[in-house]
Amino acid sequence: MLTPPLTAEQIFLRAQAAWTSRAQPAYVAFTLPCDATFLSPSCAPDAHLLFIVRMSDGRTYAQTIAEPGASPKILVRGAYITGPAGAPLGFVRRLPEGTPVASPPPNLAPDPLRTIATVTAIDYAYRVRIVGQETIHGVATTHLELTPLREPTLYPLRDLWVASDSYEIVRLVYERPFQRTTARITYDFAQVGVSRAWTIVHIAASTPRESVSETLNDISFPGSEPDSLFEDSGP
Repeated sequence: MLTPPLTAEQIFLRAQAAWTSRAQPAYVAFTLPCDATFLSPSCAPDAHLLFIVRMSDGRTYAQTIAEPGASPKILVRGAYITGPAGAPLGFVRRLPEGTPVASPPPNLAPDPLRTIATVTAIDYAYRVRIVGQETIHGVATTHLELTPLREPTLYPLRDLWVASDSYEIVRLVYERPFQRTTARITYDFAQVGVSRAWTIVHIAASTPRESVSETLNDISFPGSEPDSLFEDSGP
């Protein structure tokens, strides 16, 4: 007997289960051209930056990648960062109840990835439909379109691309208020490194006036880093 194809809601729920079971590394490191970041006034032309994000609380360390024989310049120690249009970079996870956070991330939900993606179809928050089958970065996916049935700002997901074999989320799109309009944020995910951990590899944001994007380069998952890197030293 042939197995009937999964419905859009069933695919969504399987994607949700795969999402919540993703392993979380202790740290994520990546590089970006300095001129693509808010730190560009502090960098030399054509400089590149190393970012290290502590996953437990989202605090970030950043330094310049120095030329041979030169010393790196520390630019960020213990701050929170966002992507284009204020998009959460998605590294923060909810802290245990009662854990103090000295300075909450600007424009960042306490748990952005779970806020964005951990929503359930059981309470009929969304109308979910299958748009079609698409290949994203070489991965066969099912494209789901999500329409919120109430409170669009609380249910921001608009599209998911779900891997056909593992039900991992390969791409998601959500909407957030931004400067008196709405920004559509796209996250691309891929398995990275020896551990094959799923992580953000590309972020794009578009508004009615402009579109910007960032690709995270040289992604790695350090096993440990000194706590001093993430102690806020002030402006």
